[in-house]
Amino acid sequence: GLRQLRRNPGFTAVAVVTLALGIGANTAIFSLIDAVMLRTLPVEKPGQLFQVLYSDPDSGGSESSIFTNQVWEQVRDQQDVFSAAFAWSNENTFDLAQGGRVHTVDGIWVSGRFFSALGLRSAAGRLIADSDDRKGCPAVAVLSNGYWQDHDGGANRVIGSTLSLQSHAVEVIGVAPPGFFGMAVGKRFDIALPICATSIFDGEEPRLANSSFLFLNVAGRIDPKMRRAQLNARLRALSPRVFTALSPPNSTPEERQAYSKIRLEAVPVGSGISALRHQFGEPLEILMAAVGLVLLIACANIASLMLARGAARHREITIRLALGASRVRLVQQLLTECVLLSSAGALLGILFARWCASLLVRTISTTQNTVFLNLSFDGRTFGFGLATAALTTFLFGLLPALWSTRVSLTSAIKGSPSSEAGRSLRLRGRKLIVTSQVALSLVLLVAAGLLLRSFVKLATLDIGFDRNNVLLVDTSLKASGMRPNRWNATYSEIESGLSALPGVLSVGRSLISPMSGAEGVDRTIHTAWKSPPRVGSAIGVARTYFNYISSGYLPTLRTRLLAGRNFTSTDVRTSQAVAIINQTCAHRFFPNLNPIGKAFLTGIPAKRFEVVGLMEDSKYSSLREEERCIYFLPVSQAPTDWMVYGQTYELRSGIPPSALAASVQTVVAGVSREIPLEFHSLAEQVNDSLVQGRLVALLSSFFGGLALLLAMVGLYGTFSYLVTQRQPEFGVRMALGAQPGSILGLVMRDLIAVLAGGLAAGMLISVAAMRVLHNMLFGLGPYDPTTILLAVGVLSAVALVAGYLPARRATKVDPMVALRYE
Repeated sequence: GLRQLRRNPGFTAVAVVTLALGIGANTAIFSLIDAVMLRTLPVEKPGQLFQVLYSDPDSGGSESSIFTNQVWEQVRDQQDVFSAAFAWSNENTFDLAQGGRVHTVDGIWVSGRFFSALGLRSAAGRLIADSDDRKGCPAVAVLSNGYWQDHDGGANRVIGSTLSLQSHAVEVIGVAPPGFFGMAVGKRFDIALPICATSIFDGEEPRLANSSFLFLNVAGRIDPKMRRAQLNARLRALSPRVFTALSPPNSTPEERQAYSKIRLEAVPVGSGISALRHQFGEPLEILMAAVGLVLLIACANIASLMLARGAARHREITIRLALGASRVRLVQQLLTECVLLSSAGALLGILFARWCASLLVRTISTTQNTVFLNLSFDGRTFGFGLATAALTTFLFGLLPALWSTRVSLTSAIKGSPSSEAGRSLRLRGRKLIVTSQVALSLVLLVAAGLLLRSFVKLATLDIGFDRNNVLLVDTSLKASGMRPNRWNATYSEIESGLSALPGVLSVGRSLISPMSGAEGVDRTIHTAWKSPPRVGSAIGVARTYFNYISSGYLPTLRTRLLAGRNFTSTDVRTSQAVAIINQTCAHRFFPNLNPIGKAFLTGIPAKRFEVVGLMEDSKYSSLREEERCIYFLPVSQAPTDWMVYGQTYELRSGIPPSALAASVQTVVAGVSREIPLEFHSLAEQVNDSLVQGRLVALLSSFFGGLALLLAMVGLYGTFSYLVTQRQPEFGVRMALGAQPGSILGLVMRDLIAVLAGGLAAGMLISVAAMRVLHNMLFGLGPYDPTTILLAVGVLSAVALVAGYLPARRATKVDPMVALRYE
């Protein structure tokens, strides 16, 4: 087999590279699916781990996994189903810098039994234990193994050292084992601290005592003999005791009854938790289907090449048969060569997959959210690669081997290239293969066209503000040690200082910056007017979102004010509460009315706000969201407790935004050197929201283009082979007076028949398959006629060009060569 492949280096190279692309792409996507959705946590017996959720029947029965500290303590103290219960929080960052530009690390809060329940042992020092997680505990920390290696070189001297987190001293007591990155897939922690230490960082707003502060995940390890149904039955029995004990002392019987209806249940968590599964689960499945189709097209291409190679080896195969070799033995010989090809392709493909998977992880990472995935190839990934190689061997090797060994000894003795029956069979086989290539290529082109056009619509969408040349500066005065009653004045002082910087055109600030991904806070609005429309089941009542902004916010973002006025310096806490609403709010609450001067009630207790401005609609949290009813309140009227969440400054500049960072640091340091700052641009923030659509559009376009290239090569190869096989026939026809045009027509008719069959089959498959893209599209339907016609047009043009070149060569056959052969 190796000698045969070495004798045909061109064929071998093309086949190996084609298979490497197909197998590598499949393995790369599978490795991501494995890392995000399938791989279990590197802990002791992950199958015994279950996460606790809760649901409230009165609120629709939707499940939630985030608990307050009070609920966690009730579950921990009253449960009798877990051998070890533990809690942890994700999405925490700590600032190592003491003021100025932030130097953040990712951290998690963990309960005392977190590490022991997972069966983990320290790489150095010791891990957090029950004795560390108690009321009034000192702040201690466990470093992740990766952080320890990167920042301390794996030196044991780090044990007992002190870190400064948010300007608080924290003692390092140990290092987590290698390979453990936390409970969240797609994230890795740098530092773990006990939950009790949150009181040190929270200051005057301790989350441990706050009955509405949701931040903890709860899980536990069960006895291997206990079934999930038994576990959930005992949790349901425990639920009334847990939640009734948490009802406020002055609650009514009805309120206590509502608390008692909340139910706990458990779900397996051995593979960790991750928002990536929700965000990228469906896109990865779609991409897996796409690369599977590419692999099928690649196999069809190689099968076509194998048929041509079999025709060229007819004399060798005939001699082997004449010397006594059985047909089964010849099929084994040809399949052995196929196994060698697919093995070489798989080895090269796995190397390509490693690089490709790392590139994909970098693609789905954003400036504000770096995705970390453990992409080490485990047995499952290698098994997938081997299974793919075996499947490709079957797909591209078996039928060509059977067809190539169907030769006639008589015709070979006569000197004929092959029997008419065998040649006709091979031609029909190659035409069938190319038809399938065209069909599958059309499916990929339609999908790529839909996803690409959808992404373009998202990227060019009018979002209601100008994203260019805007620097975002996130800051919080909480870490500075400044008293809360000075926060509002200090934020205003900083805003004034930033406005005076050279190159700064305007400055605004807000509680939430546009497209930050934060859902913000929603409230119910109440209005009163003549003949109000119905909104849901209530009259003049609907959920809305709001944001606190300064007077410079709208001019900085270049969001148009359609009527009324902007906020001014007279809008203070002691003056009338005012608001600016967007068009959606105006249409919903003040239909056919001028909203300026009208009022609405919101909040608990209800507060009256006068509408002083009307602004155009703009995107709030996501580009895909429907237009939301949003109202804006002056930040100068914000209660002090809202200031704890920090502020974001928006600076529009006439120079590159990044060039302002040093000047901003100088201005803020003039107020206080303890204030942390984090910089990014509004354009980056908007682009980060496109990461899912960009990934799918980019990869589907690449796979569609690759499928188009493979289909073109397959068509060209097939019709080149057809012309070569029919060369004597064309020579005789031309000797008898046939014109070149008629010869060209013969070949092109075959081409058009193959193309038409492929397009028809591809259209049917596309109609059935494109429904799965419904959730991935924006502004398009899955059966968009423009996209389908474009895909058909592009594929037809490429196919006609690929077939025309060998057809044109058929018109230049020398009749004397054919007659001499006959």
